[in-house]
Amino acid sequence: MAINTVYMNKLLPRLLGGMCLFMAAPPYAIRAQSLIANSQLDDDNICVEYNARCAPEAWWEANFGPTHYIKGAKGGKVGIKLSNNPNMRTVMVTQLLCPLMAGQEYKVTIDLNLRGSSFYPFGLWLSEADLTEHFRVDTVVATLVLTEKNALGKIKKMDWVPFEGQFQARGGETFLYVGMMGPPTKDRRDWYFVAYIDNITLTPVGDSYPLCDEATATQTRLYARDRRHGSVPEEYVPIEQAPVPEELEPVEEVEEEPELLAVPTVRQPDTLLLSGVCFDFNKSTLNAHYAAITDSLVEKIMARHPQKILINGHTDNIGTDEFNLNLSLARAHTAASVLVGKGFPAEKIVCEGKGESLPVANNDTETGRAANRRIEFVLW
Repeated sequence: MAINTVYMNKLLPRLLGGMCLFMAAPPYAIRAQSLIANSQLDDDNICVEYNARCAPEAWWEANFGPTHYIKGAKGGKVGIKLSNNPNMRTVMVTQLLCPLMAGQEYKVTIDLNLRGSSFYPFGLWLSEADLTEHFRVDTVVATLVLTEKNALGKIKKMDWVPFEGQFQARGGETFLYVGMMGPPTKDRRDWYFVAYIDNITLTPVGDSYPLCDEATATQTRLYARDRRHGSVPEEYVPIEQAPVPEELEPVEEVEEEPELLAVPTVRQPDTLLLSGVCFDFNKSTLNAHYAAITDSLVEKIMARHPQKILINGHTDNIGTDEFNLNLSLARAHTAASVLVGKGFPAEKIVCEGKGESLPVANNDTETGRAANRRIEFVLW
């Protein structure tokens, strides 16, 4: 029986990760348990959009920016783009295995490699909600800023340097963002460079704490996240087009096979939003009073001539899970029918209903619920 190697490569880390989480260990080992899945970034995610490595397992990019890798390097070693222009920065995101405890001190460690660039402070920010698609790097204040004082060794432009810092949790923080936070710097000219990170850990300081009961399920769910990790990987190699002979592994070291590193021309994904107010209350029909808004958005989509469109429907948390899931999918199909009516090929549209599972704001307020009622058009 043939073995699907891609599937096995994704399955084994999940199984081993689950075993490691609850394996009997002395107290010092429990104390050192990181709350970050895939801390070493060695497990690669094979995204369904590209059928190629596009992000480390359990990690993704805020606002779906590009993922950078050190060319030819083994393991993760992911790059974050630092810049005086917030719009040019990239931020990596992950969900912690367990929410943080209020008042508890936590230690963060991270390895940094400048790859010839100058050092500039970067940081970490934590939130209770996943703000991936609406993250404003220029409006947040980093939970922990890592400066030269946090380096555990001399900072050299081509060497890996470990950094360490501590912060006190507010309580309930679940999502971790890594990158350069804050408003634009006062530099007169735009600058940017990619700094590479590896071996990221987050552990409680002091007494030993076992992981929460949900840790294994959270890690499994994170490893199963295989869609929309950002734009086309820099070293895009479709697996079905570039099988790697066993005797030539790893691909990165095969200098005589340059065609394996060819980057095809593929569109960058873009996301446009349609507010839920454009639909009738608790229905999938479009409200005639907001036809101008709908038509304007559709015109923008058609003007970009996308090759394919993913339409995601989202709701607030009013109503049952089943009702919201069905409503979000029905609204996505309604949006698709409008595009088809304008001449866009139906076979190039994929509709998904997310229900209330991916809020972008707090559902405890009407303003927050209104923001969560939305249709997302992801364009390629």
